[in-house]
Amino acid sequence: MKVVLLLMVLLTVSGCDGMRVVGQTGQNVTLPCKYDIKYHGAVEVCWGKGEIPACKQHYSTPAYGCNNQLLSTKGYKVETRASSRYQLLGRLDQGDVSLTILNFTDEDAGRYGCRVQITGPFNDEKHQFDLAFERDEKLLRF
Repeated sequence: MKVVLLLMVLLTVSGCDGMRVVGQTGQNVTLPCKYDIKYHGAVEVCWGKGEIPACKQHYSTPAYGCNNQLLSTKGYKVETRASSRYQLLGRLDQGDVSLTILNFTDEDAGRYGCRVQITGPFNDEKHQFDLAFERDEKLLRF
């Protein structure tokens, strides 16, 4: 029983990574997220601010499995978007679901997550980013 529980915990966190990204205030910043669309086909993806839940179906999380959901796709189409500042500028038909935040501000700093919903248990690809800000020195000079 303990071995099964340990295996389930390890499988739940598999596929998560973490990367620190620094954005410059007033500029656009892109958080990369890609999946193998030739292998998996077009799938549902969501971007959220904060941690990605370990379980995609939980009473306090949206159906696609992102906390504080910013954007979601279904196949080749963006389904929901919290603000026009959140854009997918990559090629969805090639599995590029990288999130671009337009006109980045220091309030945008924090943890972000991309969840690619792959069919089957424990198959989702999860990518985490810690987004920090750097002030544009040119804007601070008088």
